[in-house]
Amino acid sequence: MKIQSEKDRLKVSFFHKTPLTCPVCGNVFRKEVMMSGGGRLIAKEITDELRRIYVPSKKLLEINKDINPLIYCVIVCPECLYATFEEDFYAIPESIREEALSHTNKRKRNVQLIFPILDFSKERNLFTGTASYMLAISCYSYIPKEKAPTFKKGLCSLRAAWLFDDLNSRYPSQNYDVIRDMMYRKAMYYYDKSLEYMQSGEERIDLVKNMGPDLDKNWGYQGLLYLSTLLLYKYGDTGDVGDRVKKLNRARIIISRVFGNGKSSKEKPSYILEKSKELYDRIRSEIEGLNAS
Repeated sequence: MKIQSEKDRLKVSFFHKTPLTCPVCGNVFRKEVMMSGGGRLIAKEITDELRRIYVPSKKLLEINKDINPLIYCVIVCPECLYATFEEDFYAIPESIREEALSHTNKRKRNVQLIFPILDFSKERNLFTGTASYMLAISCYSYIPKEKAPTFKKGLCSLRAAWLFDDLNSRYPSQNYDVIRDMMYRKAMYYYDKSLEYMQSGEERIDLVKNMGPDLDKNWGYQGLLYLSTLLLYKYGDTGDVGDRVKKLNRARIIISRVFGNGKSSKEKPSYILEKSKELYDRIRSEIEGLNAS
């Protein structure tokens, strides 16, 4: 039996031996993969946004503060910054690859407004991991509707918001909280659009293999309903009372479909039932307060 060295136990990731060829610019590179096992990460609680909190082992944290499974999920070409989840990397139609290539400088300029120095050929960190989701939001505009690009824009926006929150906790004076809230509003918009497109048949959200939103559990359609409601409640516009009440009433109808008769099942775990009922009560309370004012 091969005994793992201390250096290997403290290693976080590796570059896959099989190279990838960017379908947009032809650049050849290797994707980075996070190593699993070895007690590197300890799973903690789940937030109301269905994010799993992970705590690195003490020894690992001493040498690497950027240990987060989310930062490795998006494949980014280091040359042209074309970026998607792995399953969609080659889904870009040949007919628009030239257009995507012509947008390279635009992608670079946009991401450099927030992160001036990035290098996707090196090991990922919290900065490049966060930037990868920003790039993916843009690049999913090139991906066909059968791949549910609107939903994936929403998922990328939500994960970007989480990572910007992590950045804000570490660097509180850099205004990452402002960008975090912007990403939450983007997620709200795209999740709402996803439901609309699913109902109209414009995009097949049901074909998405893992709807997340995090990596530890696929919350599926029920998670989509819950998150679209939660995001509207937490980050929706509160300026116009009448419009707010109208949207909250719609959200209340959507979330009531999640907890239904209140019985848990494989599709409706008890956790999401409880959270949905709590959210329903909070929405109802706000509607009553707004109507009384």
